[in-house]
Amino acid sequence: MIPPGAPVELREAMARFQEATTRLQSSYDRLQEEVRELRLRLEAKDRELGHSRAERDRLAGYLAHLLESVPSGVVAVDPGGRITTLNRAAKEMTGLEPGVVGRAFAEVFPFEGPEPPSLEDLERAPRQVVAVRRPDGERAVLGLRVSPFRGDGGEVLGRVVVFQDVTRLRRLEEQEARNRRLVAMGQMAAGIAHEIRNPLGSLELFASHLAEELRGTPHEEMAGHVLKGLQNLSRITGNLLLFARQVEPRCRPVDLREVVAEALLYARSAVRAKGVVLEEVLGETPVAADPDLVRQALLNVLLNAVQAVDTGGRIRVTCRPDPDEDPPVARVSVSDDGPGVPEEERERIFDPFYTTRARGVGLGLAIVQRIVSSHGGWVSVDDADLGGARFTLALPLGPGEP
Repeated sequence: MIPPGAPVELREAMARFQEATTRLQSSYDRLQEEVRELRLRLEAKDRELGHSRAERDRLAGYLAHLLESVPSGVVAVDPGGRITTLNRAAKEMTGLEPGVVGRAFAEVFPFEGPEPPSLEDLERAPRQVVAVRRPDGERAVLGLRVSPFRGDGGEVLGRVVVFQDVTRLRRLEEQEARNRRLVAMGQMAAGIAHEIRNPLGSLELFASHLAEELRGTPHEEMAGHVLKGLQNLSRITGNLLLFARQVEPRCRPVDLREVVAEALLYARSAVRAKGVVLEEVLGETPVAADPDLVRQALLNVLLNAVQAVDTGGRIRVTCRPDPDEDPPVARVSVSDDGPGVPEEERERIFDPFYTTRARGVGLGLAIVQRIVSSHGGWVSVDDADLGGARFTLALPLGPGEP
């Protein structure tokens, strides 16, 4: 309010001040309105961003669950060859842990073979079958395919490795091939054994009488050698007939560790004679099996291991259920620290009459194969952690004794 007697200059100055104040108030009001509008727009934008983030997180979670649900193993590798993603199936098939993410693929997946294939080699092949060693020592066979992983612009961001565990399928194929060979050779062996057995029995009888007649004479030792040779031929003929005849197990519920313990008892004298250190890890393992046949198969494998090791060597026998196998099985493994079995011989050692020993006949492992196969199981050989060979007999896991 300007006083009535105020100078003209003061009145003009006050008028200008009031006018400026009015303009400032109007500008402030407009600024407040703009701030309110801007706040409303920011809040709307925040809501949109929140929805976008939630949608992105939902989509990322969906893709993660989708990847974890895929039954095939999936591994993503960056351009430098390092693992960026590993799904659940890949971890289960290979026994790897999530900590391998960030490590080189070639280091985590050391494929077996004299010249292991690289990712580039595998990418050029439509589908490869490779073998890897799991951290627990088991050998896994993988049917594998590698594809480039490209971005929106077509640039290569890495590679995607997809694989299936075909260990059991490959094992069944190998066993089926073995069975076909065994059937053919069994028919041949049966014919030969029947032709030899009758005259051989007569010769053995005559040789025993001759040995008695020559007892106390200079020819006694020669007659004894003849008799021993004929008895050895008779034993071989018996093994031929055992191999050739149809194996029909009379199965009943048993604890496999008890059968293994009995086989170890029978092999104890051979173990002591060679000073072998025997390690036993036997767990309760219920199966439905013919204990006599299984004991015979185990004894053959144990005696082979004793013959393979040097004096004072080591043999480890384990018996445990393996519910993760499909279908579940009971595993008996016999490992030794001998020279092992070369890769090129592993398929042939189960063939009848194939042997690497000078005086061997080559029927022991063929009979093992027949017995285990008749139970619906399988036999395999691979490298043992003791340094030699590991023979594994797998029988279908069954109910224990009531």
